[in-house]
Amino acid sequence: MRALVFDPAPRRLPLAGVASRIHSDWALGPLSLLALRELPEPSAPSPEWVRLRVVGAGICGSDVKEVLLQAAADNPLSGLVSFPHVPGHEVVARVEDPGSSSSLVRGQVVALDPWVGCVARGLVKLCPACASGFPPHCRCQPDGGPWGTGRGLHLGNIRGLPGGFAEVLHAHPSQCHPLPEGLDPTVGVLADPLAVGLHAVERAGAEPKGPILVLGAGTIGLGLALAARARWPDLPVWVTAAWSHQRGLISQLGAEPLPAVASAVVPEVARRTGARLVRPWRGGPWALGAGAALVLDSIGSSDTTELALRCLAPRGRIVVVGVAKPARTETTLAYYKEAEIIGCNGYGRSAIAEGTPHLLDLALAILAERGEELGRWCTHRFPLSSYRAAFALAANPQRGAAIKVSLQPEEGGQG
Repeated sequence: MRALVFDPAPRRLPLAGVASRIHSDWALGPLSLLALRELPEPSAPSPEWVRLRVVGAGICGSDVKEVLLQAAADNPLSGLVSFPHVPGHEVVARVEDPGSSSSLVRGQVVALDPWVGCVARGLVKLCPACASGFPPHCRCQPDGGPWGTGRGLHLGNIRGLPGGFAEVLHAHPSQCHPLPEGLDPTVGVLADPLAVGLHAVERAGAEPKGPILVLGAGTIGLGLALAARARWPDLPVWVTAAWSHQRGLISQLGAEPLPAVASAVVPEVARRTGARLVRPWRGGPWALGAGAALVLDSIGSSDTTELALRCLAPRGRIVVVGVAKPARTETTLAYYKEAEIIGCNGYGRSAIAEGTPHLLDLALAILAERGEELGRWCTHRFPLSSYRAAFALAANPQRGAAIKVSLQPEEGGQG
């Protein structure tokens, strides 16, 4: 089968790192650690696993950071992945073999929950996280599984267990969530990032006592805005938009676009909330006495951390969904404003919805109800053979007014 393989072999990594630092596009050229290869078709890790043929897989920001070598060398999560691997975790696929124990049927289309916890590993005694329905915190991630010795968090970063940038893959039945009838499979790739947004809003806790600010208007940022509007429809939601093509999509959600540049957004938040604008000797301004009660940061960089703190109301809350290469961050305002900063990782079962449904199922239900509207987020699809162009666009969305860029095995994708 054809698959994209990411292989940071020691002999190739130094040159690839130099290329990526010179220009991001060079990380996709001849020195790239990502390559399209012919691989033997994978065998099922155990009889109960489902054999799937990929319909499409979204390119996540974490995929871009990996391929462009934008993570730090001492990233703690490097202890939870194994190489080489086939990336891709925002996956929609068609069932070819339902395995020995699932209720799935051949030809059924499913979205995949990529997290590989105790259940998928075939463990009888579940760790506390998996027992509570949240495999992103599974304590067994440093271990291998029935697929071999490759450790990993989820499909797309485990050696021996291919992710969605391939023609064929296997998943445990517990990871397979059928698409609602009538939902376009090409829109189904939004289910994973939308589930992340739903989990982030749950992590935010009680209703904020004021407006909500979302930093970033990529797929995750739009998902955060949608989730916040759905849970707290009476609160204003403001979303920073770096590119003009994002603003209309923000407005369609009932949110308001704001500029992304800190020098513009901080005064605007201060003006809207009645905060005093403080201008220190050096550095940018910040809001005093008021501001956004909740900031949802879809980027997670040092710059957005500072921006969140500058815009935050006293005793406000920041939920960090994205992750970026570490850099110096001015965190004095975290102390001064008594800010709460909360991390948000993946998703699992709902902690607040009646019956504790899986958040991926809730996301799929939202997509089924609003598919025509949200389908506008799926701006570009490429065949696997055009992966370089796909990743270049995902890394630089302003070039083609991109939101969600996806790969599909079949030729004929539209750039």
